[in-house]
Amino acid sequence: MCFVLFSIQISCKSQKQSAVDEQTETPSEIVLIDSDEYSNIFEWETQVIRDMKSLAKFYSKINKTRKPGLPVPTIDFSKHTALIVCAGEQKPNSKMLLSYGKKQDNQLTINIKTDSEKNSKEPQITVVTYPFYLYTIPLTDKSIEFQHVQ
Repeated sequence: MCFVLFSIQISCKSQKQSAVDEQTETPSEIVLIDSDEYSNIFEWETQVIRDMKSLAKFYSKINKTRKPGLPVPTIDFSKHTALIVCAGEQKPNSKMLLSYGKKQDNQLTINIKTDSEKNSKEPQITVVTYPFYLYTIPLTDKSIEFQHVQ
């Protein structure tokens, strides 16, 4: 019995490691680092974070009503730029999908699409969430513009 549990644990770790390897192999990807269903921010808001101090300031804002608060992720800002999307009021099971838009000399456009999972077999829940999403992209000095697409 112990051997079976041990082998399952080892196989799960190797699968997680390969997922991490895939993320590091494609440096142009937009990678989701953290998210939560309650951000303590009630309006649509986007931010570009380029240093650890600004990221800590954002987390102190969302942790105002949490005890214990969410830990601040460690991001290497010499290699990455962080993008924060506070989605405002959302229905349950909605997700933000980010993709690259137009790339110009000094400007980069990030497209944001809200994807709502619709499952007609389950009863409709009327819970409202105020989620946030923290993404990283490869380091860029370009100004970043967010565009909400349908």
